[in-house]
Amino acid sequence: KKLQKERNFKSVESRFDEEHNLWEVSFVNSQGAEHVISWELASTPEYRQLLSKFKQIEPNMEPPFVVETVAKAAPTNGNAEELSDAEREDMEKAQKKTPAAPKRKAAEPQTVEKGTPRDLFDYVLAEGRKDYTVQRYKGLGEMTAQQLWETTMDPERRTLLSVKLEDLAECETVFTTLMGEDVEARRKFIEDNALDVKNLDI
Repeated sequence: KKLQKERNFKSVESRFDEEHNLWEVSFVNSQGAEHVISWELASTPEYRQLLSKFKQIEPNMEPPFVVETVAKAAPTNGNAEELSDAEREDMEKAQKKTPAAPKRKAAEPQTVEKGTPRDLFDYVLAEGRKDYTVQRYKGLGEMTAQQLWETTMDPERRTLLSVKLEDLAECETVFTTLMGEDVEARRKFIEDNALDVKNLDI
């Protein structure tokens, strides 16, 4: 019940898996999609890798979690090496005439304290996104020429993959499901196959 309330799940239930002699948990998230934590999930390479990573950080999972940040350095007014001789001479004269400003104290580190791993994760994620803008496109036609070059066409950065069709009928079915007009069929396909994805390029 606590997990259901914290994650805003519509329902959470457990059931016994007789084949593997263990319990599994199923839940319906706030969007109405059902997920199952079972032996099938726990036996995947991805799950074992996550478990290995968790064991590495587990000794540091006791709250409170303290994040210490230091203010970014102020931008400089250009590089002195890029100035001409005349500009450098003028700058040196101006510095001699101007009284030296008192040295500023180094910025004091700021600390933020979080009480749970989830709060820590959300905070770090939000801080990491501050200076970035994420854009998503349905297709290449929505991009500008510059965006298309940077993300797709630049030979120095692009990756070309050879695609071979082994089963034309199955390929047609999947393509129609994902690119067709039936939204519910596409949603069901994604939900049913989400945990089986090995290499997802977003």
